[in-house]
Amino acid sequence: MNELVKASIDSRHQSFFAAYDIKDENILKKIEELFKRIEEFGAGCIDSADFEMKFASSPLNQEYIDLFTLVAQTSEAKTIEHTENHVKSDAEYLADEVASDVRYVADDLTMPARRKARQEVYDKARDIPVLGEAMTAKQHFDFFSRFKKHKD
Repeated sequence: MNELVKASIDSRHQSFFAAYDIKDENILKKIEELFKRIEEFGAGCIDSADFEMKFASSPLNQEYIDLFTLVAQTSEAKTIEHTENHVKSDAEYLADEVASDVRYVADDLTMPARRKARQEVYDKARDIPVLGEAMTAKQHFDFFSRFKKHKD
């Protein structure tokens, strides 16, 4: 059986037990019998898309829905704890926007000074006898290597 088909069937099977605390042995037996037939059905499918398309129009799908409805009516739903997702307020969005604008303006205002400092360091490094020659050699190597043909 295709792994994606198996994963699809397993997720349907686990959905019963993830959502409900099923204690009735009769219902548990019905679930297992249904999924044996669904697995046999899935074995004849090429891939997940093929399985989903065929399963949607299959009577097994209606049995699955009916069984899920029975479980929902007769079994107790499990309490699922949700982690609280913090949704930002308008004030928090505004504060983030202002902080972003301040960072952008600060970066823009300091750009000329940073460029000048970087250029001064570069110029001083080029004046050092051995380092300056190495930097010049690297610059020439990089320039001429752009013209080299790359073999595929």
